[in-house]
Amino acid sequence: MKADRYTLDEIPPDLWNDLTEDRFFVSRGYARLWETMGGRAIAWAVEDKGQLVSLLPGVEFGRGPLARFQSMPDGGYGGAFHALKEDRDQCEDLLLDAIDRRRYLKSFIFDFYGTITRPARFARETLQTTLVDISPPGWDPPDEKLLSQIRKAKREGITVSRFSWEEHHAAFLELVRISEKRHGQKPRFTPDFFAALARLADQGDRIRWIWCEHDNMPACSHIYFIEKGVLQGWQIYFDKAFSFLKPNQYIRFTMCRDAARQGITRLNLGGSPENAPGLKYYKKRWGGESSDYYCYFLKRGLGRFI
Repeated sequence: MKADRYTLDEIPPDLWNDLTEDRFFVSRGYARLWETMGGRAIAWAVEDKGQLVSLLPGVEFGRGPLARFQSMPDGGYGGAFHALKEDRDQCEDLLLDAIDRRRYLKSFIFDFYGTITRPARFARETLQTTLVDISPPGWDPPDEKLLSQIRKAKREGITVSRFSWEEHHAAFLELVRISEKRHGQKPRFTPDFFAALARLADQGDRIRWIWCEHDNMPACSHIYFIEKGVLQGWQIYFDKAFSFLKPNQYIRFTMCRDAARQGITRLNLGGSPENAPGLKYYKKRWGGESSDYYCYFLKRGLGRFI
């Protein structure tokens, strides 16, 4: 057995999908998205007797001694996947040793599913996300004020639709600018990234991109992913001038109801920064409970400081 680095074109798509159990965050489509942000979609894989038997997908950024590796970018859930359980320990050791020998400035593996059991030289950090059980028939969030806001949105005549890049992209990019400016930030993602995301959304049903406008003005947009039977909240862009419309509450509620009818049992609201008590309280109002998982990381040289 040996582990080596492969590009996406060097691994058959069917084999990739089988090994990764067709999860969204480690999908080829999600990995390729980051090429619009300067990344290189790759996988570390173990070969045994001419067959690839283990896979650790990820994206590289930077070149030479400044190269970094993430499985997956933006905190997307990554990890190692194996064809045979009995070879798991040996394959895991080979994969992590190979990543170590590559001498990336920084390497991160966001291991929500507990795929890493022998982290070798990798350090470990405990992360948290917020999960909501939306499986009960007729599920409602437990917070009465939240339910009142959802009813208000209906009274205001809120309308939402599926996002269309062709129809909405100019207004959406302006909404991104407005939303990020409110937080004192520049947009994190490029127009090319969002265009690629829209193309990926058209190829299946694992990206749920919702658009809301009012009086022909962009009010709010939510982007969700479907990740292993979970509705994964990803990005929200919102013009606060439309707070009266309560679009965030309404969109999230209707997304949960629609997802539950399709057999999706949980909503993942993601993590919250330690200095954001208001955000944590908001997630609690949806009935969210904290869930721990691990991030494994390895830093060397300047990577320890940047």
